[in-house]
Amino acid sequence: MDAIGIILSVVALLAAALAHSEFAKARRMYRVFMTGTDQGNLEQVLLAQAARIAHLEQERQSQGKQLWEVEQKLAQAIQKVGMVRFNAFSDVGGEMSFAVALLDSQGSGVVVSSIYGRSEARVYAKPVVKGGTSSPLSKEERAAIEQAIETNK
Repeated sequence: MDAIGIILSVVALLAAALAHSEFAKARRMYRVFMTGTDQGNLEQVLLAQAARIAHLEQERQSQGKQLWEVEQKLAQAIQKVGMVRFNAFSDVGGEMSFAVALLDSQGSGVVVSSIYGRSEARVYAKPVVKGGTSSPLSKEERAAIEQAIETNK
């Protein structure tokens, strides 16, 4: 029985030595992680990264708000343009008269017409709301509005 006890004691001692060796390796690795580099230990690096992520999230939210504001303003900017040139009078050639429609994303804006004659030129502007107007339109003004509405459809 004494031989079995001695063998068990040796095996237990070897197991304890192996466990101590593995524990020492783990402790060395832990120290490497926790002492780190010039930036500090692992905990400090992780805390700094968490603060940076929080700052980036705030920045992203701010930029999202700014983007929304720009999109709202852009919807009201001129986005659709249509132009028709024509001869207003039979004795004047070269299609010097024109109608230009300048519309936003909703089809609202203005249609400007210039009527060119030999002795004078006249310019007219009419409001356009969602592709229509309460003012009477010439066929050229209607064509300019339709051309503008078809732009970027």
